Amino acid sequence: MEMSLSLRQSPMLELRQALESSLEQSLMVRHELQMAMVLYQKREDVCTRLYKNALKKGMVKQYARHDMQFEFALVRKKDVPEWIWKDCGHAFSHCLMKGWDCFFFGSKYAMARGSWLLFVIHDFHREPMPDSAVGYAAVHERGEMVTLGDHNLASKLEFSIAAKESKLKWYIEWIKQTCPEKFADIFSYQTHFVLPEGEELRQTLEVFQASKEARKVKQLIEEFEWPLTLLKLLKQYDDANRQALGIILDMFLMAGDVAIKANVSVIQTVEHIKAVFQRGFSEMTSQDLKRYLSIVRLEGRWKDQRNELGNKFSEMLTRREKLLGIDRYLRELDAARVTNSLPTDGILSPDFREVLRYI
Repeated sequence: MEMSLSLRQSPMLELRQALESSLEQSLMVRHELQMAMVLYQKREDVCTRLYKNALKKGMVKQYARHDMQFEFALVRKKDVPEWIWKDCGHAFSHCLMKGWDCFFFGSKYAMARGSWLLFVIHDFHREPMPDSAVGYAAVHERGEMVTLGDHNLASKLEFSIAAKESKLKWYIEWIKQTCPEKFADIFSYQTHFVLPEGEELRQTLEVFQASKEARKVKQLIEEFEWPLTLLKLLKQYDDANRQALGIILDMFLMAGDVAIKANVSVIQTVEHIKAVFQRGFSEMTSQDLKRYLSIVRLEGRWKDQRNELGNKFSEMLTRREKLLGIDRYLRELDAARVTNSLPTDGILSPDFREVLRYI
């Protein structure tokens, strides 16, 4: 008797492959946002200042567990530039391109080219971060160092350590309550930053890559298998952000069609555009998508689309002026309470964080 065998992948494998595919697709988007060298140097100046201040205040802490041993600085949110914490959340790291000597702290704190500075913003959230969460955030940044900035693998390391300490369930719940957008980011982009090119820096980094600690970290990453429950959660957040992005792109497509026409008054055009956005946000609300949204993942796309919409609106204003004549056109602008551009507040703001307040 012949047997018909149906080969099917396990749910865990299917989820992991779907998320890894999502990661690959997002690399091109993330590539567009990579830091230029000037910004990297600016970042270095900020990070060295933050680290020196943390040393003065005794806020550089030691981590020595699971065959890892490193230092990280605890810093306050108000001392960290917004453009850093907006992109990185409550922890970030930096690989020194120049290097510096903190002579008044002794040779122990001489930082060489290729060294890494690790930071955790301990007051980033409404409630102070528990010690365990601080440790996992620091471990993540150590993982970024070992993997040369790979956010996905660094996330795998921190969850691996949480599992080893029997705190994985607690950590997942803490993230849910405190920073749920983290779940959407894990498979959404590759790195927080791009390391500057240079043979000297590359050779320096490779020395650490061959160290005993780096080999142990890589082992911890390789040995950790995403639990099915966590994969399901990550997939849920990934799907919600994809769905939200689809709604956002549709909103801008329809709003763009409204903006390019010059056959109604400016005030009517603005109101029609706002109505498009209000319908889109109502759809997101009805599908309960807001709580899943990743600002890091969506704000770049929002800004690009919003700029394009503004350009279409400006082109329409030029045609409208020619159609009406300068006097009627200026009266129409005054009635609409706009000058020569689309309003930049509320749901029409180029700042996605501001827009979220109105959803």
